Amino acid sequence: MTRGVALLLTSLALGACAEGSTQPEVEFEVIEETVFAASLGVDLSAMTRLESGVYVQDLVVGTGPPAVLGNFVDLNLTGWLANGTQWTQTTERLSLGNSPTISGLEDAVFLMPEGGVRRAVIPPGRGYGAVDFYDGAGNLLVPAGSILVFEIELVLVAEPAGNHE
Repeated sequence: MTRGVALLLTSLALGACAEGSTQPEVEFEVIEETVFAASLGVDLSAMTRLESGVYVQDLVVGTGPPAVLGNFVDLNLTGWLANGTQWTQTTERLSLGNSPTISGLEDAVFLMPEGGVRRAVIPPGRGYGAVDFYDGAGNLLVPAGSILVFEIELVLVAEPAGNHE
């Protein structure tokens, strides 16, 4: 690369970071400073804070095998914003550690026993972060910087094919 091209690329990179940039700064909601809608039943003092910053609370303790990395898990999910707005209700099959899903959801499911129901509060950095999330029709579902609240039912824990003893 010539020196002129290198200088041009450096100037462009620095210019993109300069004051007056058109990129809006996204303010992340902070779980511990948020007032959650009463309908969500979020009581942080009754929840366990994971190392990742995700809060979890078992509503029903499952009796089946725990979900571990590499397992396939079938989940029934309902998701809300902190203000109580429901933005999803779905059934998902994930491969823990290999799924294109929000990392906080995997954090919340890890070691959860099959048959359990868990509430999870996910900080923006483990959710959609600084990106707005839209449905297929272009409707905004989750604004950038939002905390996500999920109720997760772990229906099935299964090992990948070929891992049976």
